[in-house]
Amino acid sequence: MQYPPALRLLPLFAALLLPPCAGFAQAHAEGGEGAAQWWLSSGFWSHHTRRADRYQQNNTGIGFEWHGGGHWQDWQLNAGHYRNSRNRPSNYVQAGWMPLCLDLPADFSLHAGASVGVVNGYPRMKGGGYFPTFVPALSLQWQRLGLNLVYIPSVGTVDGAFALQLKARLL
Repeated sequence: MQYPPALRLLPLFAALLLPPCAGFAQAHAEGGEGAAQWWLSSGFWSHHTRRADRYQQNNTGIGFEWHGGGHWQDWQLNAGHYRNSRNRPSNYVQAGWMPLCLDLPADFSLHAGASVGVVNGYPRMKGGGYFPTFVPALSLQWQRLGLNLVYIPSVGTVDGAFALQLKARLL
Protein backbone atom coordinates (compact mmCIF):
# COMPACT_ATOMS: atom_id res chain seq x y z
CA MET A 1 0.00 0.00 0.00
CA GLN A 2 1.41 3.38 -1.00
CA TYR A 3 0.81 6.50 1.07
CA PRO A 4 -0.18 9.78 -0.57
CA PRO A 5 2.71 12.12 -1.47
CA ALA A 6 1.72 14.56 1.29
CA LEU A 7 2.27 11.86 3.94
CA ARG A 8 5.70 11.09 2.50
CA LEU A 9 6.65 14.66 3.35
CA LEU A 10 5.83 14.14 7.03
CA PRO A 11 9.46 14.61 8.20
CA LEU A 12 9.57 18.02 6.48
CA PHE A 13 6.28 19.06 8.08
CA ALA A 14 7.58 17.97 11.49
CA ALA A 15 10.77 19.98 11.01
CA LEU A 16 8.66 23.06 10.26
CA LEU A 17 6.66 22.53 13.45
CA LEU A 18 9.68 22.10 15.72
CA PRO A 19 10.64 25.79 16.06
CA PRO A 20 7.20 26.87 17.34
CA CYS A 21 7.29 24.00 19.83
CA ALA A 22 10.70 25.11 21.08
CA GLY A 23 9.50 28.68 21.51
CA PHE A 24 6.46 27.47 23.46
CA ALA A 25 8.61 25.42 25.82
CA GLN A 26 11.08 28.25 26.32
CA ALA A 27 8.24 30.56 27.29
CA HIS A 28 7.39 28.08 30.06
CA ALA A 29 11.05 27.82 31.03
CA GLU A 30 11.39 31.51 31.87
CA GLY A 31 10.28 30.68 35.39
CA GLY A 32 13.75 29.20 35.92
CA GLU A 33 12.75 25.57 35.42
CA GLY A 34 15.21 24.96 32.57
CA ALA A 35 15.33 25.87 28.90
CA ALA A 36 14.45 23.79 25.89
CA GLN A 37 17.41 22.18 24.11
CA TRP A 38 18.25 21.36 20.50
CA TRP A 39 20.47 18.37 19.70
CA LEU A 40 22.09 17.20 16.45
CA SER A 41 22.16 13.40 16.22
CA SER A 42 24.06 10.96 14.04
CA GLY A 43 22.77 7.94 12.20
CA PHE A 44 22.87 4.59 13.99
CA TRP A 45 25.21 1.71 14.64
CA SER A 46 22.91 -1.29 14.84
CA HIS A 47 23.07 -4.87 16.08
CA HIS A 48 20.15 -6.95 14.82
CA THR A 49 18.34 -9.47 16.98
CA ARG A 50 18.45 -11.91 14.06
CA ARG A 51 21.95 -11.81 12.61
CA ALA A 52 22.17 -11.84 8.82
CA ASP A 53 24.88 -10.87 6.35
CA ARG A 54 22.34 -8.86 4.36
CA TYR A 55 22.12 -6.23 7.10
CA GLN A 56 24.22 -3.10 7.04
CA GLN A 57 25.21 -2.33 10.63
CA ASN A 58 26.50 1.23 10.04
CA ASN A 59 23.40 3.30 9.29
CA THR A 60 24.72 6.76 8.44
CA GLY A 61 22.39 9.71 8.74
CA ILE A 62 21.50 12.91 10.52
CA GLY A 63 18.72 13.93 12.84
CA PHE A 64 17.51 16.59 15.24
CA GLU A 65 16.09 16.33 18.73
CA TRP A 66 14.17 19.00 20.57
CA HIS A 67 14.00 18.50 24.35
CA GLY A 68 11.33 20.51 26.11
CA GLY A 69 12.00 22.87 28.96
CA GLY A 70 9.97 23.83 32.00
CA HIS A 71 6.77 21.80 32.26
CA TRP A 72 7.77 19.93 29.07
CA GLN A 73 11.21 18.81 30.27
CA ASP A 74 10.39 15.08 29.96
CA TRP A 75 9.20 15.44 26.36
CA GLN A 76 11.12 15.47 23.11
CA LEU A 77 10.53 15.52 19.35
CA ASN A 78 12.89 13.72 16.99
CA ALA A 79 13.16 13.80 13.19
CA GLY A 80 15.84 12.57 10.86
CA HIS A 81 17.08 10.72 7.81
CA TYR A 82 19.38 7.67 7.68
CA ARG A 83 20.49 4.77 5.47
CA ASN A 84 18.71 1.76 6.95
CA SER A 85 20.07 -1.75 7.41
CA ARG A 86 18.80 -2.74 3.97
CA ASN A 87 20.85 0.13 2.49
CA ARG A 88 17.77 2.19 1.66
CA PRO A 89 16.93 5.76 2.66
CA SER A 90 14.65 6.10 5.70
CA ASN A 91 13.01 9.08 7.40
CA TYR A 92 11.59 9.18 10.90
CA VAL A 93 9.50 11.48 13.06
CA GLN A 94 8.90 10.65 16.72
CA ALA A 95 7.54 12.10 19.92
CA GLY A 96 9.28 10.84 23.04
CA TRP A 97 8.66 10.80 26.75
CA MET A 98 11.70 10.31 28.99
CA PRO A 99 10.26 10.55 32.52
CA LEU A 100 13.00 8.64 34.34
CA CYS A 101 16.20 10.54 35.08
CA LEU A 102 19.17 9.55 37.19
CA ASP A 103 21.83 12.14 37.97
CA LEU A 104 25.24 10.49 37.94
CA PRO A 105 28.65 11.73 39.14
CA ALA A 106 30.71 14.15 37.00
CA ASP A 107 27.64 15.85 35.47
CA PHE A 108 26.42 12.71 33.68
CA SER A 109 22.70 11.96 33.54
CA LEU A 110 20.85 8.85 32.41
CA HIS A 111 17.33 9.21 30.97
CA ALA A 112 14.88 6.38 30.18
CA GLY A 113 11.60 6.32 28.31
CA ALA A 114 10.16 5.62 24.89
CA SER A 115 9.15 7.26 21.63
CA VAL A 116 6.28 6.70 19.23
CA GLY A 117 6.19 7.87 15.65
CA VAL A 118 6.59 6.78 12.05
CA VAL A 119 9.44 5.58 9.82
CA ASN A 120 9.66 4.68 6.14
CA GLY A 121 12.10 3.02 3.74
CA TYR A 122 11.55 -0.66 4.55
CA PRO A 123 10.18 -2.41 1.42
CA ARG A 124 8.52 -5.24 3.36
CA MET A 125 6.51 -2.80 5.47
CA LYS A 126 3.77 -0.86 3.70
CA GLY A 127 5.73 -1.10 0.43
CA GLY A 128 8.43 1.19 1.83
CA GLY A 129 5.89 3.77 3.05
CA TYR A 130 5.43 5.07 6.57
CA PHE A 131 4.47 2.71 9.38
CA PRO A 132 4.09 3.29 13.14
CA THR A 133 6.92 2.66 15.60
CA PHE A 134 7.35 2.24 19.34
CA VAL A 135 10.95 2.60 20.49
CA PRO A 136 12.12 2.14 24.12
CA ALA A 137 15.20 4.31 24.74
CA LEU A 138 18.03 5.15 27.14
CA SER A 139 20.02 8.36 26.81
CA LEU A 140 23.32 9.07 28.57
CA GLN A 141 24.15 12.77 28.54
CA TRP A 142 27.19 14.72 29.65
CA GLN A 143 27.22 18.50 29.25
CA ARG A 144 26.83 18.98 25.45
CA LEU A 145 27.37 15.36 24.37
CA GLY A 146 25.09 12.36 24.48
CA LEU A 147 24.59 8.76 23.49
CA ASN A 148 21.20 7.19 22.76
CA LEU A 149 20.63 3.44 23.00
CA VAL A 150 17.33 2.35 21.48
CA TYR A 151 15.62 -0.99 20.98
CA ILE A 152 13.75 -1.28 17.71
CA PRO A 153 11.27 -4.16 18.11
CA SER A 154 10.67 -6.61 15.29
CA VAL A 155 7.59 -5.58 13.31
CA GLY A 156 6.10 -7.93 10.74
CA THR A 157 8.95 -9.13 8.54
CA VAL A 158 11.36 -6.41 9.72
CA ASP A 159 13.89 -7.76 12.23
CA GLY A 160 14.49 -5.81 15.42
CA ALA A 161 17.78 -4.25 16.49
CA PHE A 162 19.62 -2.46 19.24
CA ALA A 163 20.96 0.83 17.91
CA LEU A 164 23.48 3.33 19.24
CA GLN A 165 23.37 7.00 18.25
CA LEU A 166 25.71 9.90 19.09
CA LYS A 167 24.41 13.42 19.64
CA ALA A 168 25.69 16.90 20.38
CA ARG A 169 23.71 19.75 21.94
CA LEU A 170 23.40 22.81 19.72
CA LEU A 171 21.37 25.13 22.01
